[in-house]
Amino acid sequence: MGMISRVRGRIRSDSFSKFHSIKSEDKIANIVWLISIVFLLPYWAPRGLLVALGGAWLMAAYTCLVLPLLISANYRYPARWYPAVAKVARKVARRLRAPTARVLRVLKAAYAPIDRAEKLFLQMNNLSTMISQLLIFTACDRLLVFRGRLTCLYSLMFYNVITYSVNYVREICTKEDWSPYVNVTRHSRVKHLAMSATKIVLEWTKAVTFIVTMTFILLTLGLEQGLEHFRPTALYTTITGTYYLLSEKTFLELWPIALSALKLERLEGMETLYCGVWARGITTAIAVPLVPMLAWNERWRLAFLIIYICIIVHGRHRLGEALFKLNEAQGSLARFRRATAQELSTLEDVCAVCLGTMKSARVTPCAHFFHADCLRKCLATSDRCPICVREYVFC
Repeated sequence: MGMISRVRGRIRSDSFSKFHSIKSEDKIANIVWLISIVFLLPYWAPRGLLVALGGAWLMAAYTCLVLPLLISANYRYPARWYPAVAKVARKVARRLRAPTARVLRVLKAAYAPIDRAEKLFLQMNNLSTMISQLLIFTACDRLLVFRGRLTCLYSLMFYNVITYSVNYVREICTKEDWSPYVNVTRHSRVKHLAMSATKIVLEWTKAVTFIVTMTFILLTLGLEQGLEHFRPTALYTTITGTYYLLSEKTFLELWPIALSALKLERLEGMETLYCGVWARGITTAIAVPLVPMLAWNERWRLAFLIIYICIIVHGRHRLGEALFKLNEAQGSLARFRRATAQELSTLEDVCAVCLGTMKSARVTPCAHFFHADCLRKCLATSDRCPICVREYVFC
């Protein structure tokens, strides 16, 4: 009898503890839910309480610190009605799947002319890039510079001057023909007087323009204390400079060259594709946080233009195109395994395509080793091995 009573008491105590723990978790879930509502109240305050107290940066810092905590707390202690709401939402989504697909097809057909206009706009590369830069610079001007009304225009002018100087220096470094004369034909030694005179005038004009431009920059930055409305802050210069360097065509062509000099074997000779994805991704990421900050400052038209041009148009087309090219290149190489360090050390051979040493390589099914970039270029023209001319057969 004593043993039976002890077993009954232990069962009662265990069941009570389980009931008590469930009740305690429900209390914690309700408390977390109420605290979440309290912490979200500043977002609903008239004219933005956080912006009024400390500006847009206080709102951004508050968002980055508070929202992750609230989401993780509600995920850890979900209220009883969370699963019911999720179940109802899934049921409604299943019922609306077919009508939503029909609506999306109609919207896609209606959006087709706009899509063609966007692609035509992006084909005008210089114009589309300049408009996106001007929008980002203007947004930074409105948010980060308080008394500099023309800071965005002055900044864009200075960056363009620097780009011109970089282009001129690059042209000098890569120039092969230093002769000031132009021959009548490629294999003739007879000088074409008119074309030679034109070439000499153009070269001297470029040199004089470069000297005048550099002198102007030195005088403006060295002797003058600053232009009348040009008051950039360090954060403004960092954001605008980064966006310009990652969106201007001249620097987009230079970044892969600089990355190739590092000789990172992990990139497998696809520096141009990786730089395109990184540049488009970073510029889109710079534009995204500017939109809510402009909305809090009631700059609705500028916020809409940045959403449409800098995020939707440039992000969807240019970033999407860069990602597609990178995924296509990686997909073509995914069938071929990477060579191990032991295989490369025992091979002591060169790539049969470029005749360069192989620190990393891909192995074909016929046991031939190639650089990944060389193999990718060969795959673009033929699906056969460049050495034994056999078709690739994968098990």
